[in-house]
Amino acid sequence: MLALIQEYINLINEILQTNRTATDLARACKLGQNSKGSYMLDNGLLKYQKRLVIPESVRIDLITASYYSLATAYLGKSKTRELVKTRYY
Repeated sequence: MLALIQEYINLINEILQTNRTATDLARACKLGQNSKGSYMLDNGLLKYQKRLVIPESVRIDLITASYYSLATAYLGKSKTRELVKTRYY
């Protein structure tokens, strides 16, 4: 159980770090610096409509972790998609 928690912490750290440094988000970051197009920077993190922007390189990991999370139990594909969509962009 502790190992699983550590995996989630590592994933969260990776998502936050990649949000700040991903080259595929460079254009959106420029919009966020000027608060244009619903993008904004919040404590150095890029958000779109108040949702954390997830870089391409960690999207699959986030979806997989959400799908198998103990806190959400087994939701199935559509409920997992809705859960991720409400929190992340």
